[in-house]
Amino acid sequence: MFSFRTNVKLDELNHWWAEKSVRPELVPKTRRAIFTVIKRELKRRQIQILFGLRRVGKSTIFYQLIDELIKSGVDPLHIVYCNFDEPELQEKRIGEHLKEFSRLTGVDYKKERLYLFLDEAQKSPSWVADVKLLYDTLPNIKILVSGSASLNILSEAKKSLAGRALYYELKPLSFSEFLHFKGIRVEKRRYLLYRDVLEREFSNFLLRPFPELVNESDVSFIKRYVRSSVIEPIILKDIPKEFKGADVLLLEKIINLFLSNPGQYLMLDELARDLKRGKATLYKVLFYLEFSFLVKRILNYRPSLRAASRKLSKLYAYHPCLTLPFDVPREKFAENLVMFESEAKYYWREGEKEVDFLKDFIPIEVKLKSKITRRDIKWVSFFLRKYGKKLDVREGYVITKDLRGKLDNINLMPLWEFCFKGI
Repeated sequence: MFSFRTNVKLDELNHWWAEKSVRPELVPKTRRAIFTVIKRELKRRQIQILFGLRRVGKSTIFYQLIDELIKSGVDPLHIVYCNFDEPELQEKRIGEHLKEFSRLTGVDYKKERLYLFLDEAQKSPSWVADVKLLYDTLPNIKILVSGSASLNILSEAKKSLAGRALYYELKPLSFSEFLHFKGIRVEKRRYLLYRDVLEREFSNFLLRPFPELVNESDVSFIKRYVRSSVIEPIILKDIPKEFKGADVLLLEKIINLFLSNPGQYLMLDELARDLKRGKATLYKVLFYLEFSFLVKRILNYRPSLRAASRKLSKLYAYHPCLTLPFDVPREKFAENLVMFESEAKYYWREGEKEVDFLKDFIPIEVKLKSKITRRDIKWVSFFLRKYGKKLDVREGYVITKDLRGKLDNINLMPLWEFCFKGI
């Protein structure tokens, strides 16, 4: 029998067409910092692309934006939300969904002002081509896109959507955002007055970087959540779907290896021998893991050549929360956290001399100790003496457990302070 409901999911996903508002449980009052930026730029013509790790709150931001639009007077019938986690939506081109939208609502998508939200767009095989066509031919449609895979969203989009898109990375909660979610207000300029509160809450923050976990008290649940809601869906579902033929068992072996010991040197020859796999296969696996926001590679910067070397690159978890199921030592967790918070792309090594990270060429060393000696800062000092003038860098940082101060031109900063205010 012929059915007129060709897409049962679309009207279910867009309940505000009938209910005239977004359901309250989908719109928490607390908002991520990036929400304000995206909202402010809604008036721009460009496609807005929001990308990031699973469970960081991309869909929630979309619902909050839809809620704001409706409250500002936009007709709910002029807001279309497609979530490509739904298999039914993946099977059709975006243009077909818009035709179905017009059939259901009576709104002509080719003529009337629309807001089109495409959630987890990377799961729609033709999303880039479809979005480009809509942008170029229907200026009445404002398009917002989210995705959980970095390279698919970024490299493919930046090639095909050059000049047409604005990009926003939604990361796990920052320390400041965590405090905001907890309802704790700290004056940024006078943050040292709140030191006791900041130190206490920092230990809570380290285990709770996802919005859903902010008030979770069960540490064993947190570890299970990270494994079952973040890591395993990426390994078992996302990567095999995106890359046909991906070896799931090999993915699991390598992710377990590097998340259980972040900051390892990437020694492919040795890894290939141990796993009895070719280097080309391992390169592919590492690409998949970087693609999916599971790991991040740090290159060895060579100031004498003003270039980075892929030899002896180091591999970290994209965010230290991904190491929680593996119970890594505190020092390793802290090092991974400094890598993430500093957004470092490089470290420095010459022979036996090494500095953990370079942030805009500023050397940063992690020493999770309460007492720092000159021996602890010797390679930071050496780097500044040898390359400081050439790189126009005058000071370095050692990130400590709880010690503040200065040794010569090296700043000593507690980890909590570094995460709260940066360098």
